[in-house]
Amino acid sequence: MRNNYSINWLIPRLDRSKCSRQIEEFIIREIRSRNLHAGDPVPSSRQLAKINQVSASSVRRAYVKLTDNNWLTSNPGSGTVVSANNPTEDMQLRTSGFTEHFPAGLVLLNKKQEIYQPAYVEEPYIAVGTDFPSPAAFPENKFSEYCNHFREESRKLSQARLLNEYDARYLKDNLVNYLNRRRGFGLKNNMLDIIKARKSALDRVFKILISPGDVVINTSPHDTKLSDALLKCNANVFTINRKDPDFMDRIAQLLSHTKVRAIHIRPQCSIPESFTLDEDSCRRLVQLAKDHRMCIIEEEDDHEFWYGITAYKPLACYDHDGYVIYMAALSKATSDTQSLRIIVASAQFITELQALPAQAINERDVIKEKAFAEMILKGDMADYARQVRIQSKTYRDELNLILNHYLNKFISYVIPEHGLTYWLKFDEGFDLNVMLKKLDDNGIPVPYHPNNQKTSIKTNFMVLGFGAFDINEAEGGAKMLGMVMSGNL
Repeated sequence: MRNNYSINWLIPRLDRSKCSRQIEEFIIREIRSRNLHAGDPVPSSRQLAKINQVSASSVRRAYVKLTDNNWLTSNPGSGTVVSANNPTEDMQLRTSGFTEHFPAGLVLLNKKQEIYQPAYVEEPYIAVGTDFPSPAAFPENKFSEYCNHFREESRKLSQARLLNEYDARYLKDNLVNYLNRRRGFGLKNNMLDIIKARKSALDRVFKILISPGDVVINTSPHDTKLSDALLKCNANVFTINRKDPDFMDRIAQLLSHTKVRAIHIRPQCSIPESFTLDEDSCRRLVQLAKDHRMCIIEEEDDHEFWYGITAYKPLACYDHDGYVIYMAALSKATSDTQSLRIIVASAQFITELQALPAQAINERDVIKEKAFAEMILKGDMADYARQVRIQSKTYRDELNLILNHYLNKFISYVIPEHGLTYWLKFDEGFDLNVMLKKLDDNGIPVPYHPNNQKTSIKTNFMVLGFGAFDINEAEGGAKMLGMVMSGNL
């Protein structure tokens, strides 16, 4: 049987009990043998199922795995085709992204200016719930298999080979491949590094980037680790809050009369408000950076959590001419993946970063790092991210219904398009400290986030997380809080 395609899609010797895997292997084999080329259409899942007399759900599972691993790509309205970024194709790198030379320049030694220390900003909100997914969602069994494999391999290594593993080359190479093929970063292998722990990553990046007295715009004044890192490098800090409606205009105004060295920003999902920078604002910010030779330090820890049709496009993927330094957690899946920080920048900057004294090797677990690299290579991390994103979208929508039903007349909020938290504003007449204490006093435990430093001042803002979510707990808490605010409890 032939169709209007470049190959015969009747797959020989198809075993219906394991046909998803056989369909994957067939399509990969046809692409590798050049019978299928980038851009060639493939049948819809229903068509292929009908041709081979198997279930459409089996074909869909195969297509999802092939898409996660960059063999296929699907665009709404145009069907599924062989990906232009499939593993057999050479990547055509963008020419206006990360560059060999770092255009913003490196630190100037012995520079002296008046220094303004960043002031501590007391958190004007209360954080409740989790802003990370349930650890139970991570495919621990598969991860353990990879760990065991690399643990056995390591037993055979000489000391020299074992120590060479600490350059994390395998993980770096797989990340470069993933960021290029799946996210369009346009990187060479010398444009990425991995640092253990966010604090160390911030300290090292700022050590290279910022001289004492340099002006830095901080858009996350409640981020204590960031504030501490800026204090340590003696930067002059200007705070511009993402909540301000004239946020971009204030940046432009400051740049018009002040030489700004860098701006730190989370475009996808700000902390704590979960605001997302729209595409026009992203373009404007990148253009301002180029016009004023300002470096953008972009952090993106919620890259797995987007609820629209397509993933968020980070500033790293705009034509920034090398002015962006991209920082991110490998994943929010586990404490290990959260502590592995990806740094992407122009090659000159990465070279300087790697010239700093190396981190102590006892802070690293190379077996776990190689296991994570294998999960990225085999598509297991992409599969995990897709599953946890689907679940998180369900949690988000369920929580929206609960908030709207029990607290609607007391709060205002925007349904988040990214991340794992709601930003709630309660009516001015309420003090959440008092309201939540009443819940505790009535035997209803409030799941305060352990990282949130409780404020002693009156507040009517709440960060409400839905990463690990129990609908009964959420509904019961919201119902009781509504009764407290109505004066009925």
